[in-house]
Amino acid sequence: MYKKILYPIKFEEFSLDVLSCILNFKKVGTEEIILLHVIDVARLPMDKYEGYHPEDVKRLTEIADLKMAEGIKVIEDAGIGAKKVITVGIPYREILRVADEEKVSLIVSGRQRKGVLGEIFIGSNTDKIIRYGNVPVYIPKYPAIFGADKEACRRFCENFFKKVLYPTDWSDCAEYALQYLKGLRGAGIEEVIVAHVMDEKAMRLQPPEKFKEFEKVDKERLEKVKEELEKEGFKVKTHLHVGRAGTDLIKIAKEEDVSLIVMGTHGKGYVKEILWGSVSRNVVEYSDRPVLLIKGQRCLKGGK
Repeated sequence: MYKKILYPIKFEEFSLDVLSCILNFKKVGTEEIILLHVIDVARLPMDKYEGYHPEDVKRLTEIADLKMAEGIKVIEDAGIGAKKVITVGIPYREILRVADEEKVSLIVSGRQRKGVLGEIFIGSNTDKIIRYGNVPVYIPKYPAIFGADKEACRRFCENFFKKVLYPTDWSDCAEYALQYLKGLRGAGIEEVIVAHVMDEKAMRLQPPEKFKEFEKVDKERLEKVKEELEKEGFKVKTHLHVGRAGTDLIKIAKEEDVSLIVMGTHGKGYVKEILWGSVSRNVVEYSDRPVLLIKGQRCLKGGK
C-alpha cells in the first residue's frame, strides 16, 4: 500500500530519528523512500536584477548532498530502495510537485518541537502540504520531541498500526477515511477505536428529548460502523462523547494508548484560502500520537 514514500528532510534535530521510524513501513510493503531537500528560494541571497546566484545554489546543493548521504545509507541498510532529490523553490510547492511526479503513496511530514505555549505553526510546510495536496500525509510524533524516552519511541515506531483511533463526524471525508482504513487490514491492526464527539455547545441548545434523539442516532451510527469493520475482521471498540471534538479525541487517544490516529480532512473549500478542517488540524498539532490524514476528492472540494 505504501510502496513509495516521500520524506522531505531539512536536516533538523530529529530528522534521522523520524527516518528511523519510517523504516518500519517496510512491514507494510514500502519498497522505496525518496529523500527530498528543498533549497528555499526565499532564503537565498538575491541580486536586485539577476535574482539568486547559481554559485549559492551549487554550494547549498553540495552541502545537502553530503548531509543526505547518511540518510540514504540508513534506508539502504534497512533493505529499502533509496533516492535523493534536491530542488530549489518554495518548499511546499516543490514537495507536492515531486510527490506528483514520483507518484508516491504517502508523504511523511514531521512537526517541530512546540513552544512553551504549544503555539500552532500556522503557515508551516506541513499545514500547506495537507491543505493543498491530495496524497495521504503521515505526521509522526517522534516522542523525544515531547520529552518521552527512547523506549516510548521504539514502542510507537515499531508497530504504528497496532491500535488505531478512527474519529468520525459522519461526513464524506470521514467516510472516505473509513474505506481507506479497511484497506489497512493487512498492516497489523489489532484494534480500531471508533469515536464520535457530539458538539457540547450545540447540544446545550437542545431540549432533553431532542438531545436523547441525537444521542440515539449517533449510537446507532457508531454501531453500524463497528459492524462494518468487524465484517472486515477488525476488533472494534466505540466511544461516544459530548464535548469539544479536538480536545476529546486527543484525550481518547491517550486513554486508549493508540499507536495511530487515522482521520479524514478537507483542503481548501469553495471559499478561497479557507483553513483545512479545524478538528483534524488541532489533533495534528496537539496530540502526541502519530496522525495519518486522508483526503478524498469530495474532501478536496470542501465536502458537503
